[in-house]
Amino acid sequence: MDKNFKETSRSGGIIWLFQRVSAVILFVLLMAHYVTYHFIGHGIVKYVDVIEKMKAPWFNLVQFLFLFTALYHGINGIWMVAEDYMKKKGTRIFVFSILVMLGAILMFVGMLTIFKAGAKL
Repeated sequence: MDKNFKETSRSGGIIWLFQRVSAVILFVLLMAHYVTYHFIGHGIVKYVDVIEKMKAPWFNLVQFLFLFTALYHGINGIWMVAEDYMKKKGTRIFVFSILVMLGAILMFVGMLTIFKAGAKL
């Protein structure tokens, strides 16, 4: 593969570290999510139980952190893999722009879902 690494991002080490940190945070949030849904409660998760949990501000905060971390980890992972295969700077800028827009749209929709559902209660 003939790639000029001088044209790629100079902050690769920091982005690599953030990817690992976000993986650990995602694991902790996923375990918290799993425990609160499946172990703390009455066995089967019911709609009424979820609505009751959404009344607590901590629940919406955890859902927001889960959304943000998952989007960052996913979009950044796709970007890191895609950047390895793109040789032209213009192509990298285009793909990066698409990923940022996709991340922003998904973040907006996710926040609407979390906070609108919490506000209706």
